[in-house]
Amino acid sequence: MAGISQKASPEDVLPLLARNAYLRGYQTGEETEFLILLDRYVHQARELQALVGANGAIEITNCNDAATLIHILGYQLRAGCGQKDTVLVTANAERAFLTIDSGFPLTQLEEALAKNTSFSYPYPTSQVPVLFTESDWVHASLWKERGKGNLIDVLLHDRGIDRLYWAFSRSDDQTSFALLRSPGLRKLLPYAAVLDFYGSQITIQSGRVMVPGGTAAEANWKDLVGASPESPGDFVLHLVSKDNGWLAVYFDALSRVSRTQQEHFTTGPRLSHLYDAYRSSIDQQDPTKSVFPKGADLMVLFDRVDWEPNGEPVVPGGLQVWKEIFNEKTSYKLVHELGKRADGWNSPEQLLDALVACSRLETDSGPVQIYLMLTELDSKRPQGKRLSEGTVRLLASRFAQFNSWYLIFAEFPELNDTSITRFLNVAESIDKISAPALRGNVLGSFQANVGLWQIFARQGEIPRGKMNTSWQGMVDPFAKISSSAQLLDAARSSLGELLIASTGSANRSQDEIVDLLAGPPQETAEGRRMHREVAAKIRAVLDDQRLASLDTLFGLSDGLNAMAHGAKPNQDLLSLAAELREFELPRPIFTEREKIEWAPPVYSSRHAELQVKTDMTKMIKSPGSPAQLEVARGQLAPFLRDTLVGLNYAYYEPPGAQVLHNNPLFVRSHDFSGITVMSSEPFFWHTPELFGVGAPAGGGAYLIGSLADLPYALAEMEEDFIVPENVQALIWKETVPNLMVSAVVPRWWNVSTHELHAVTLYQKSGEEIITAAAGNAQLRGKAINILSERMAPQRLEWVEDAMVPSAPGSAVLSRVMPADTFYLAAEFRQKFPEEAASAGPASRQLAELCRKYPAETSPERVSRDFGTPHPTLARSYSSEFLNLKQLPAFGGYSSRLFGESWESGNLYWARLADEMGYSPVMLNSLVPELTRRMTGKIFATDLEDWPALLRAMRETGEEFKQGKVAPVPVAKMDTEH
Repeated sequence: MAGISQKASPEDVLPLLARNAYLRGYQTGEETEFLILLDRYVHQARELQALVGANGAIEITNCNDAATLIHILGYQLRAGCGQKDTVLVTANAERAFLTIDSGFPLTQLEEALAKNTSFSYPYPTSQVPVLFTESDWVHASLWKERGKGNLIDVLLHDRGIDRLYWAFSRSDDQTSFALLRSPGLRKLLPYAAVLDFYGSQITIQSGRVMVPGGTAAEANWKDLVGASPESPGDFVLHLVSKDNGWLAVYFDALSRVSRTQQEHFTTGPRLSHLYDAYRSSIDQQDPTKSVFPKGADLMVLFDRVDWEPNGEPVVPGGLQVWKEIFNEKTSYKLVHELGKRADGWNSPEQLLDALVACSRLETDSGPVQIYLMLTELDSKRPQGKRLSEGTVRLLASRFAQFNSWYLIFAEFPELNDTSITRFLNVAESIDKISAPALRGNVLGSFQANVGLWQIFARQGEIPRGKMNTSWQGMVDPFAKISSSAQLLDAARSSLGELLIASTGSANRSQDEIVDLLAGPPQETAEGRRMHREVAAKIRAVLDDQRLASLDTLFGLSDGLNAMAHGAKPNQDLLSLAAELREFELPRPIFTEREKIEWAPPVYSSRHAELQVKTDMTKMIKSPGSPAQLEVARGQLAPFLRDTLVGLNYAYYEPPGAQVLHNNPLFVRSHDFSGITVMSSEPFFWHTPELFGVGAPAGGGAYLIGSLADLPYALAEMEEDFIVPENVQALIWKETVPNLMVSAVVPRWWNVSTHELHAVTLYQKSGEEIITAAAGNAQLRGKAINILSERMAPQRLEWVEDAMVPSAPGSAVLSRVMPADTFYLAAEFRQKFPEEAASAGPASRQLAELCRKYPAETSPERVSRDFGTPHPTLARSYSSEFLNLKQLPAFGGYSSRLFGESWESGNLYWARLADEMGYSPVMLNSLVPELTRRMTGKIFATDLEDWPALLRAMRETGEEFKQGKVAPVPVAKMDTEH
């Protein structure tokens, strides 16, 4: 009734109650209906509890004994006991509502009363742990009636205690008890919101606060905070109170990055002057007056800054370029003021100060975002091949418009300055096309071919040595287009360049292109079978979207071109033309007048309507002049656009997709104009958004914008069709699409059985190290030191506390994610190679496998094949492990960070597949299916409920082991026969 997952552990019940009470229980200072009802539930439950006997049940011997129970339930008897017409009628509507809503078996009670027989209802008592003692919280409360109730009553009426209780529940025990002693709950109560958002990384060990940068940085932190880390209570109180909580934001952001990064930022005077820069942008705002915490950009900046060998931050393009960037016209006063001072910059440190100051701005296209993107582009390139000053200047000047497409350059660092410049120049020329319909078709065709290039390159079908030539050959045909016929030729020529780079021939049938999209050729029988299955799924989307075949379009184009040069039409050409007439728009359910009245004002189905009206057979039967035939040939361009776009949609089809198979207009309806009723500014190149939901008169839902970030947009659309297995379960708007993208973007065609088995052994080896550490203090210290880079203080303490000889192995391993054990094993092998194989048999097997097949089993190779894309955090769709602590749930464009920090799924599915005898290629089918099933099992209470993800993943794994999710692998069936 409090909105808490029924799968939550007993330890989590009171913290989640406190969280829901403060988050949902108040609006403008008044209690909401949620909290009022919750309070009534508690009072009714207590009254019912008073009726419970020694056997843990409410027992009613006969009708005459039921008066008290009936009153508590809010009912009264109509007619007497034991009569046929004895029924319960409402006496108190509020109580009766609670009775029905809580699922009390009222019908069974009514039947017992009518028969005048006994009634029994089990009503067991559940005990849940309390942080500290109940009296600690009651005494700290400011609720005026705290003396009349217990902790539950306080949590239902004191919002401050709610938030403080929730904040403490996310700290490790050693820290919590230290803060209870000093400064105490009452003194911390005014800063409950700060501790909630920014206190989970505060750690107190052995009587001192563990500050970012370690003991070497303690003096700097003492100067900054105004208290010594050796006086924890004083330090924390100063930390959370200084500058209205903004120092805590700064501390939290630094605490979440790696120790290496912490050392860079806390060395010398940098810690202090960076905070001075950050504080200068605050404007006295409160970092807790929001549903979500602040500081996302600051944290990402601290995590992603690269460093030169001399310890200075990397400056892409040089300092002069950044002076120009800050002097660009802007609507942000802070950037404008920094720009005035930029001319005097003479060191990268001054740029870093300015970026830290700008991290407070809530924008997705400010200087921080530009720096993060350009740093990402440079970080993947060799020292001698970094972006030139001119390219950096060009990328920065076009950032607001094209930044969604820069992720391709981060994913493929082989693309040089010339390739980047060509893309931007061609993109700008497309924007200048004045005719909206032509511009929309050019945008769709161009972006679709760029998407196909990205797919082929990611799958290794475009060799690294041909990336620049193929990219430029794909981009260049779109440079100057003024007619639909020119677009048709440009799109075809561009596609041909891709095919030449990947297959050696520009002329390939649609079936051959689909096979190429499905993945590289496979050598094994199972690989070929899996390849056919993936190709069949792509074809199914194209068929269900009723898209014209490339073979048909190119055949018609060639035939019309030949007619323009004097050739006679033939029956084959008429047959091809007839294929274009096979698609019909669904019969409208609204009249034109109703559409005008109810549809979004800018919605238009003109693109699809023109295709229905296109009649090539008439032109072929009655051929006109060469100019007329050229115009007719141009009418094929919209069809080609849709088919090319459809190939991208089909490739990134989310697992269990519904829309792509049930709305045949969905691909055709993609609006590349990017103009909505909410904005008159076009977003030709921005990430697509789902538009038109709930407006059937406008033609239904469709995507508006570009094809950038298409996998996420499709997954976000399809998540609404996932049915949760549990009542009240959350389907997270940002997290679930990230899970699905991680299951669709990576492909496993080139993974060997050795690599797949290595994934299993890495995880098992990590588990062995944790288990062995229970009886070895030295090993325990090494393991905890490694895991501290990936785990928040509370989870790290859980693991460390479970590393005792008396604890069962499952107790600790249940708290550890597959990404944790993989990271532990990989780091342990690197740091302690002599000890790595001694943890257990899996560790020894891993050592032997890595010795025999080093290239296939390296952590870098596993990261590339089984990692996840991080388009928000790392500005790239490359799959990799970033090995960060689980990130908070932020708002705005940073809302995807929590989902991107979940990196365990593919590792876990790979291990299950290996243990059950599946070949690596089967992951292309298994991973999407298992991931979708997992999302339906997520039963979370809050937006950062990572245990719910872990629980859902393992529940899905158990079903997989039992054969409920996927068929038995071919290899096993053959063995049994």
